[in-house]
Amino acid sequence: MHELKEFYEQDAERFWNPREGLQGRDRTIYPLLDGLSGSVLEYGCGAGSLLLHLAREARFQSLTGVDISERALERIETAARDLGVSAKVSLTAPARDTLPQIPSGSIDVLLSLDTIEHVLDPYVVLDELSRIGSRDSVFVISVPNYGYIKHVVKLAMGRQPITGGGEPVENWRTAGWDGWHLHTFTKQSLRALLLDCGWEPVRWTGYGDKFKLIEPLRTRYPAFWSGALTVVCRKSR
Repeated sequence: MHELKEFYEQDAERFWNPREGLQGRDRTIYPLLDGLSGSVLEYGCGAGSLLLHLAREARFQSLTGVDISERALERIETAARDLGVSAKVSLTAPARDTLPQIPSGSIDVLLSLDTIEHVLDPYVVLDELSRIGSRDSVFVISVPNYGYIKHVVKLAMGRQPITGGGEPVENWRTAGWDGWHLHTFTKQSLRALLLDCGWEPVRWTGYGDKFKLIEPLRTRYPAFWSGALTVVCRKSR
């Protein structure tokens, strides 16, 4: 656990500036939140750019950012003050992947974007998010997709797919094994995880910054054409 925290403290150095608005994957995730309101919790808030963008909207009354990196949380706190939204934003670190400080059934919108692959036990985290989610809560999650055509081709050639960090395999001793991705996911395994933890997938999509010509395929058939799987879920009843 100490090594993980140390890695993420260093990794926080590369985060973009949340004062500059929506960045990268934020632009894909944001439209999925259309029509939602109330309280928000982002598990693994990273740079805080999406969290602070939502904090500037009247439809969201309270927002909680969760991250293992103290450095990342400090930067988000400073940016929240600069943007004038600090009264709506609270920041916290998980206690062994759980959130005992968050009351059950208190969160309306939950986000976990490119984070679950890093945690020690995804079941613990998703069970906890289900606990704190309100009766009609919405959960948006994204993970790297091991079934992506690019990775399938590499596996067929006997090569290692790189799903995180971007460093070649030869550099993983110092860069962390696949960017400290502890788990791999396909549509099948992610769906099984979500259902087991009380989340019903209602929409699957994908995104990517390269090869814009296949963007329609990414969004319609993400299980094969997208490097990341994004799922909008409702709490099971």
